[in-house]
Amino acid sequence: MQADVKASALENFQETRDDYAKYLEGLSNGDNGGRGTISLIEAKLRSLSNTLSMWTLIREGTEKEGKCFEERCENLSVLMEELATMVECAQHTLLRQQFYAEEQHILKLFKMAAMQVGSLTLHGFSTDDMESARNARLIELEQRRWELKFVWEDDSRRAMLRTYWFRFYYKVHDCLCGQCLDVYMHTREPTLSPPLPPCLKRLPTHM
Repeated sequence: MQADVKASALENFQETRDDYAKYLEGLSNGDNGGRGTISLIEAKLRSLSNTLSMWTLIREGTEKEGKCFEERCENLSVLMEELATMVECAQHTLLRQQFYAEEQHILKLFKMAAMQVGSLTLHGFSTDDMESARNARLIELEQRRWELKFVWEDDSRRAMLRTYWFRFYYKVHDCLCGQCLDVYMHTREPTLSPPLPPCLKRLPTHM
């Protein structure tokens, strides 16, 4: 990586991270910011995947606080590509309202992604990165919610979400950062998330 590109990426890391996390959070709430055609959402997710891949290189030659950052970014990069493909496959519902009505499980994936991207930090040995710490606490609450949900009660959509969550929930066993050492785990039980709404029946199309 060129030195000037690396310096810029390091300087703007938190701002870029927060912008992506805010975008994903907005998508999870059904807000597309006026730029929500499916193709544009897909393009934004692929851009995020590329940025995450680039972030795996920005700490080269610097003192690293924790060893998980690069692995987390690589893991999230793969997952963002998969989510982009999932969105692309949903383009049979081209209108925004139809997409958000019929693909509720994808909204939950956006929420998962927002927390995980927002938790990334270059300062794993401290809690000075307040936004990262906030998201790390949300992640531990979400993890506990999944632990409290019985697997045998999963329908196909919740089973898919469970599989994705345990891929999102990434820790490195010999990393000494706060997130991998469970610094952000809660002692209280979380409120369970509401169930997914029933699948909408699609009307048959006629030629």
